[in-house]
Amino acid sequence: MVTLKEIAKECNVSPTTVSNILNGKPKVSNDTKKKVLETIDKMGYKPNYIAQGLRRQKTRTIGIIVEDIAQFSTPEIVEGIMSNGEEKGYRTVVKNMRLYARWGDIWYGDENSYHSILDPALQELESIRVDGIIYIAGHARIINCFPQSFPIPAVMAYAFSKNPDIPSVVIDDQKSAHEIVQYLISKRHTKIGVIGGRKNNIHTQQRLLGYQKALLENGIPYNPNWVRYAEWEKEDDGKADLDSL
Repeated sequence: MVTLKEIAKECNVSPTTVSNILNGKPKVSNDTKKKVLETIDKMGYKPNYIAQGLRRQKTRTIGIIVEDIAQFSTPEIVEGIMSNGEEKGYRTVVKNMRLYARWGDIWYGDENSYHSILDPALQELESIRVDGIIYIAGHARIINCFPQSFPIPAVMAYAFSKNPDIPSVVIDDQKSAHEIVQYLISKRHTKIGVIGGRKNNIHTQQRLLGYQKALLENGIPYNPNWVRYAEWEKEDDGKADLDSL
């Protein structure tokens, strides 16, 4: 690898001058700046971000851990994080645990299998000194993810951590369901059925609360027979037939 010192020697300037140019600091003449940048391009110099981060104690790198990159809205969330990071000068490192691809949905209660994949990912991101970690879940639930003494700032997306010190960014399922039902009622519908996901799922529970709240506010009795629970696949929605009610 071409080093910063080699660039400096080729341009007959100090390594500090090259560093200042790379970091956009002033007090460097335009001619010198042009010469150094042309030499960097010609010699193929690539900054060592990890080494820079060790010196500065800040790598401007965000680690993203996803349960499965192909799961539901995960790609859009990752894209949003990366786009926002680029605007603010942050790089991202994505660790795809592929939990659904590995084990379908049978791994939720298997802490040993889960941590056999998660822990190495956390250790790798910690070793490269990322400035923060974002964990993206496949669906909302309470997860035993980050230990109490975890040294890196972290946040959960689409889920909650058992560690109370870790904040979460989640969808407001209750408000969204409430708004949907209010709209249907505004169109003079009163017999409104619900096809939910799994009964014990946080998304399902919160959406049902929003549904019930809208009914109550409009004086419409809640009928539990108008609610059907299924899985999250389209085929399961078909099984939850409301026409027979």
